[in-house]
Amino acid sequence: MLLFLAIALAIFIPLNWIVWRALTRIHPRRRRAIGVAVVAGNLLWPFIPFLRRDAGWMRVFRALAGPVWVGWTVFVLLYAMLVVIVVLAWLPFRRRASFARFAHAPSTIVLWTLLIGFIAGWIQCVVPLHVARVPVTIANLPPSLDGARVVVMGDLHVGLFSRPSRLARLFATAGAQHPRAVVLAGDLIDDDPHYVPKLLDGTRALAADIPLFAVYGNHEMYGDPIEVASKLRGSRVRLLVNEGAAVGDLWIAGVSDFAASGRNHPDLAPNLDRALASKPRDAFPLVVAHQPEIARALRARQLPLAVCAHTHGGQFGIRPLHWSLAGVFLPYHMGLYKLGASQLYVSTGAGYWVLPFRLGMTPEIAVIELRPAAPRRTSPRP
Repeated sequence: MLLFLAIALAIFIPLNWIVWRALTRIHPRRRRAIGVAVVAGNLLWPFIPFLRRDAGWMRVFRALAGPVWVGWTVFVLLYAMLVVIVVLAWLPFRRRASFARFAHAPSTIVLWTLLIGFIAGWIQCVVPLHVARVPVTIANLPPSLDGARVVVMGDLHVGLFSRPSRLARLFATAGAQHPRAVVLAGDLIDDDPHYVPKLLDGTRALAADIPLFAVYGNHEMYGDPIEVASKLRGSRVRLLVNEGAAVGDLWIAGVSDFAASGRNHPDLAPNLDRALASKPRDAFPLVVAHQPEIARALRARQLPLAVCAHTHGGQFGIRPLHWSLAGVFLPYHMGLYKLGASQLYVSTGAGYWVLPFRLGMTPEIAVIELRPAAPRRTSPRP
């Protein structure tokens, strides 16, 4: 932690100085407001080593300062790039105009664009809901599962500012799809098991006869996965940790998260074979994991279908073009992928991490509809 903090500060202290210096030169009348923004945006740094504490005041501070810190950090990176570009453009004209005068128009345009973009992303994050209907064609699908629906929700990240009405709407919408089951593909909470009861309150909007399953995500591992399991025990949410459950001819194979080993929970490391061990011979296996990293095991075993989440679609993208910020870093970041004999669906998630912002990536509920593959036609012999 201390090494990370030292490296981060070595990068962001100079960047903050560059941004503060540029802003105060370009917009001198806003010097006081700029100073307040710089202080507020960096307020979290001294408290980073203590963020894991479970004291009530720390939960509130973390929830308030976290979004400001993330938003400011993103702003610093973007504005620092603007400063570099403007400086390079200004150099040939430096004898005709001062830097402040030359940079005033582009800086003003960028600042207004960022503000409008943030407001739009905030509204899109907390108001609308995208129901993605995903038909998946499966060879040798049991006849009883023809047309069966499974709702996938991931990355709820329930925390201090998660609205009970929003959670109720998510689960009510999931139930309205008439699914055989609803699966929560990890990151149920934002690290802190304290918020599990709030999640459970939201599940009351889901009809009692619809099975509800969940798997661990990396944020459960960052907190206390054992306490999460304890608080879910006896509730209507069945947590699948490298185990499966039958829903008719459907076998929900829940795989633990890949972050377990790195968080000193080797006993919770993902084990797909264990999740499939008790599967009835004729049951159709639906693998549920949090991270798209499950693709490797899925393909190696030639399993028909897996669903996951984790990427959030980068919380920024263009859904109709199948482009997201997460796709810059991850090969499987949104939508349905064909992996040889296997298929993988990556949900872009129903919540957000720290910053309530989703531009072009409306919170998603995915409705997986299973359909049998048409039998191959054989050409008659002449």
